[in-house]
Amino acid sequence: MKKNIIVLGIGRFGQTLSTKLFEKGMYVTAVDKDINKVEKVANNVSSAVQADIAEEVAMKSLGINNYDIAIISTGTNLESSIQATLICKDEGIPEVIAKATSESHARILKKIGADYIIYPELDTAERLARSLSGTNLIENIQFSNDYSLIEIVAKKEWVGNTVGDLDFRNKYKMNMVGIMRDEEMIMDINHDTRINESDVLILIGSNENANLIERKIWVKDLTYKIVGNYSV
Repeated sequence: MKKNIIVLGIGRFGQTLSTKLFEKGMYVTAVDKDINKVEKVANNVSSAVQADIAEEVAMKSLGINNYDIAIISTGTNLESSIQATLICKDEGIPEVIAKATSESHARILKKIGADYIIYPELDTAERLARSLSGTNLIENIQFSNDYSLIEIVAKKEWVGNTVGDLDFRNKYKMNMVGIMRDEEMIMDINHDTRINESDVLILIGSNENANLIERKIWVKDLTYKIVGNYSV
């Protein structure tokens, strides 16, 4: 069954996530008060709307209570992030996912009712350290029953290759949507983007394909680590 998803805040992370979910057959509404961001994503989602995500009246006018999942993907404006989360919970959206920029921000979002918290810019370093130290940690945040966002430490043989060379889409039916490099999230990637040592690759696809890539790589190389698995 097609999920109805509303993405609140369409910076680089929100724009990429909106586009990829739409490509996977979801009904996606992208919302931001910046008209330039709205126009940029408009042709790649089901609908794009200019509105202030922190304004209750504006959010209610969008009929947000009709959505299955809300993703608050703004992170820099803490007030908007918190207010949008409160509005979504008050409107009874079944699953509210919020992006945080710090652990304290995450604790606040959790306290006010966010069902799931993501903060990729901050927790990757910790997960990467655990991965390289051999704990083989796999974190799993259940967003839905259909899709997963996974983060993978680049293998040695991938370093120096381009995104096009690795061809995750054809090999594993997973789309690369970003790279975490030196604690910075890089969302503007293309086929010619080269993989550096210690890069964390961010892939999105069905749960089935996410599990498949995990099994294939574990069988091929037992020293390989997956540092995050987030169902979307």
